[in-house]
Amino acid sequence: MLALALTAELEGVTDLVPSDTTESPYYYTFKVQCTSCREIHANWVGVSRHEMNEQSGSRGEANFVWKCKNCKRESSATIKAAAAKYEQNSPAKAKNLIEIDCRGLEFTDFKPDGEWEATGAESGTKFTGIDLSEGEWFDYDEKAGEEHYIRQSKDTMNFTPLNPRPLLQSLINEEVIIRLKWGQTEYKGRLISVDSYMNIQLSNTEEYIDRKHTGTLGQVLIRCNNVLWISAAKGVEMNGEGPDTKMEV
Repeated sequence: MLALALTAELEGVTDLVPSDTTESPYYYTFKVQCTSCREIHANWVGVSRHEMNEQSGSRGEANFVWKCKNCKRESSATIKAAAAKYEQNSPAKAKNLIEIDCRGLEFTDFKPDGEWEATGAESGTKFTGIDLSEGEWFDYDEKAGEEHYIRQSKDTMNFTPLNPRPLLQSLINEEVIIRLKWGQTEYKGRLISVDSYMNIQLSNTEEYIDRKHTGTLGQVLIRCNNVLWISAAKGVEMNGEGPDTKMEV
């Protein structure tokens, strides 16, 4: 899970948010990276929470389905809910705008194309059609009798990983597959615990490298920052292309 966090300086306005409706959807513009081969796609991609696309192999739908040109693996992403409104703060504080369930990919960059909207902090005036592509916006509020502005830059739009511990807790005592960040190493075993330091403990662990069984390890302890993804193991054949449903960590 990733969150797109926004930091912006708002003067005279509040509740900044992308203009996003079923009739006129907002497309979030991202750069995408494959988490299997780490290739970054050269072109920007657009993702709308109102658009659903079929995944291959009858795996359901996602807002964004993408096949890496380098390693040919299919991955997907889904925006969990409508964007949260960014309120006026002094000084400006980072706030998560949207949460994205990424499976097999990561978004590495964002540009605020499309239209945004905001509300006059004192007057309640509705401002629509806000263009943030140049990093700032100015307009005059007749009710308030003053100019308002929004300032943000590329550096103030960041992706932050969400705490995976609550999600991992739901898999306790279940068989899972863990893919490490290096090589093609995967562990399959029963998830015993996840402690406050995000150490992951497995029992009955089997090791696989490049989808081939390479050893029986028994009980192992893995640091979460060494993990690329975690998946429930039910119904997954270790000699195939990998699990359909992955939890990015």
